[in-house]
Amino acid sequence: MKNPTLYIDRQKLMHNVRSMLNIAEKNNVQIHFVTKVFCALRPIVEAMVEAGCTLLADSRLENIANYGDLGENHLLVRMPMISEAADVVRIADMSLNSELDTLGALSDAATALNKRHGVILMVEMGDLREGFMPDELVDVAAQVLNLRGLDLMGIGANFNCYGGIIPDEPKLTELVNLARDIETRFNIKLPIVSGGNSGSVYLMEAGRLPEGINHLRLGESWILGCETSYHKKVADLYSDVFTLEAEVIECRRKPSLPYGLQGPNAFGEYPEYEDRGVIRRAICAVGRQDLPCESLTPKLSGIDYMGSSSDHMILDVSNSVKEIKVGDMIPFAVDYGSLLASMTSPYVRKVMV
Repeated sequence: MKNPTLYIDRQKLMHNVRSMLNIAEKNNVQIHFVTKVFCALRPIVEAMVEAGCTLLADSRLENIANYGDLGENHLLVRMPMISEAADVVRIADMSLNSELDTLGALSDAATALNKRHGVILMVEMGDLREGFMPDELVDVAAQVLNLRGLDLMGIGANFNCYGGIIPDEPKLTELVNLARDIETRFNIKLPIVSGGNSGSVYLMEAGRLPEGINHLRLGESWILGCETSYHKKVADLYSDVFTLEAEVIECRRKPSLPYGLQGPNAFGEYPEYEDRGVIRRAICAVGRQDLPCESLTPKLSGIDYMGSSSDHMILDVSNSVKEIKVGDMIPFAVDYGSLLASMTSPYVRKVMV
């Protein structure tokens, strides 16, 4: 199997890591670099470490286990399952948590394994994914401090995910104040106040992170060169580290509008089609089983996406800047969703260049 192929530019990847580390250093922020969107592909993680990354994070224990010998600290960013508590303690150095029952299971596992496991308590700040409610936090911290085998490393919050809530200075200041309340109440120092993910990069880049936010969990921003609150380019980061190429398997003139008795398509949908007359249509050997084709952006001007089925993507190449023929490779820029799916798909070849 040769195509479709996802190409990874190693030098651009390393540049993005170094640039993000420089921005973070100016703001006294530590970064756990999240590897989940590319399924922790080991050559990519090795390049990250070579570029200076020491803190690695993922949502899947399998991925963290894949690079357990790389980096200095490994963080599980999806809430642990109670059923995997022993594996969490064995594989990850720290985890994000929002359930006392799970914290108890981690404590039991750490005690049984004679290990210590760091925990960050997530706080609900409006996005309504995971997190303890703010008024619960002091009581939860008190209980965690009495659990054997666990180290309370800090608190954190999530943004830009389920509810699309953007982190701003008031919300992050509230998070810092919650951390200070815990420190004062129990006479301890919390090493980590984690102010979110790539949606917080716009504040960090502008030097507007509230004092006390000293940690972020970043994936999309350094991978695709764009922060996720306002989708603006970050500093001098590259946005084209990843390029997907798909091969043309048919190219001919056909009507743009399907004709005949119409029912649902293969996915039970009733799409609407634009009548462009007779056009030059190219079919690429990539489809929905590989990735969401509609989120790909052709890198050749004059090519329009028309639709896709499980295994085929249809393009209008009538106005392509380059004449398209069978056997040609068409390059596409990827977004977060298409990158995630293409990295997960066993049908997409991955090549570091």
